[in-house]
Amino acid sequence: MSRYSVSEGIFIVRTYYSNNKSPIVTQRKFATEFKLKTTGPSVSTINRLIQMFERTCSVCDDMFGNVGRPLSVKTPEKIERTRQVFERSPRTSIRKAAQQVGIKRESVRQIVVADLQLFPYKIQIHQRLSQRSVEQRLEFANTIVEMIDNDQFDVNMLWCSDEAHFHLDGYVNRQNWRIWGTENPHFAIEKSLYPRRVTDWCALSSRGIVGAIFFEQTVNSARYVEALRNQFIPAIQSEPDFESMWFIQDGATPHRTNEVFDLLEEHFNERIVALGYPKSKNMGLDWPPYYPDLNPFVGLYQRQSLRWKPPEHRRPENCYSDSY
Repeated sequence: MSRYSVSEGIFIVRTYYSNNKSPIVTQRKFATEFKLKTTGPSVSTINRLIQMFERTCSVCDDMFGNVGRPLSVKTPEKIERTRQVFERSPRTSIRKAAQQVGIKRESVRQIVVADLQLFPYKIQIHQRLSQRSVEQRLEFANTIVEMIDNDQFDVNMLWCSDEAHFHLDGYVNRQNWRIWGTENPHFAIEKSLYPRRVTDWCALSSRGIVGAIFFEQTVNSARYVEALRNQFIPAIQSEPDFESMWFIQDGATPHRTNEVFDLLEEHFNERIVALGYPKSKNMGLDWPPYYPDLNPFVGLYQRQSLRWKPPEHRRPENCYSDSY
C-alpha cells in the first residue's frame, strides 16, 4: 500500500464499505475525488488493501507477521517438496513449481540450483534417420573397426574435410533493436537480394591442418578440383607416408563428379571415404548417411587410445595456404 498515502487509503476503505463493497465503484469515485485522468487503483489493489485493513485494522504498510527475524522458506520440507515436483515432471517450469510448493519463484530457483544442483538442459534437435540409414552407419562403423583390428586402417593417416559459409552482410536481430519516440522513425536497414558470402574449406588430421582455402564464388566441381590439386594435395604429398593416407569428404554435389573422383583415384586410389566413390570406381568406402564431417571417428580414436600414441604434433610443410 506504499503507493498510496494514508488519506487515500482511508478514502478507499470508506468508499468500498459505503457502496456495497464494490471495487468498481470505489475505483471510479477515487478517480473523480483525486481528479485523475486515468482510472483509479486496480481492483486487485483495492482488494488487497481491504484484506490488509480487515486483518490489521490499518491502511498503512502491512507489518503483520513481519516482526522479528524473517523465517527462511528453504526448509527441509520445502526442499523435499521441490525435489518431488521435478522428479515427477522434469519439464515443470519454475513458475509452476512455485505454485505447487507454495513459495516464490526466486526461492524455488535457489533451491533448484543450490540445494538440488539441477541444471536446465535444453532439448536437442537432430535430423531424422530412416532404418536403412541407421543400418548403413552401423555397417560402416563395423567395417572401420574390422579394418583397424586387421591393421588395414590407421586413424593417424586420416584427413577429414569440410566447408563453412560466412555471410558478409551480417545479421540483424530485430529483437535487440528498440527506438523510443513519439512517432515512428521508419528506420530500415537495406538487405541485398542475393546475400554475399565466402566459403571456407579446410582439412583436419592428427598431423595438422590444411587450409583455410577460401572460395569467393559458388563452389562448383571445377573450383573444388582446382583447390584439391593446387593446394591440398601438394601440402601433404611431401610426407613420407603419403601413400598410406586416407581422405574423407562429405556428399556435397560438387564433390561427386567424375573429375573429382578421377583426381582422388590418381592420388589416393582405394583410400577414399566419399559418397558415390565406390559406385564410380569400384573401390573405397561409401559416405554413410548424415555422418559427421570433421569428427567421424572420434569414437574410434577413443577406442584406440590404449593401443596407439599420437604422433608428434606438427604441421606438414606448406600446411597453410596463402589465402589463410
